[in-house]
Amino acid sequence: LFFISCSASYKKLNNNIFNPPNEFSKHLLEAYKLKADFEAIEMHDWNSAKLYSEKALAANEGEKILPQKIGYWKIEPAKRFDLIKGYNNLMTIYDDALNLDPYNLAKAISSLDCWSEQQEENWQTWDIHQCRDDFINAMHAIYGLLDEKNQESSKSKLTSNISKNINNSNDTASIV
Repeated sequence: LFFISCSASYKKLNNNIFNPPNEFSKHLLEAYKLKADFEAIEMHDWNSAKLYSEKALAANEGEKILPQKIGYWKIEPAKRFDLIKGYNNLMTIYDDALNLDPYNLAKAISSLDCWSEQQEENWQTWDIHQCRDDFINAMHAIYGLLDEKNQESSKSKLTSNISKNINNSNDTASIV
């Protein structure tokens, strides 16, 4: 009786063993599978379970997975601002995060979808807060790694410039 109402994509997600092509796809598959299971088993929300299942299956195929655009969701205007800002921030760091922190990128993408989906439903405040907090925590982790990378790059450039200046001053000193 359980599977009568569910989508073909949800059935496929739960009746197969997958081998994603890379770590990012693996993390997306896992994150979206958890969300699909929650929506199907706990909430009986087949539309959301189908969306998350389709994204999990696409991740398994190595497709580029992005969060749904905020306009996809039917969210009252007063509650859209933070979601739009979060989407834009995520898209700004997507490529860097893909290489630097695929786990937290997958978590941020799936959590932004979750936050938006829950905000659209607008009644399970605990789920809205959990998804939002998961998104924010994943983004902070990515920003922290990006900051470390930028500091290392700056230190490397500074060290290189200092070395050049020392070498140039030694060359000058030996000529004089």
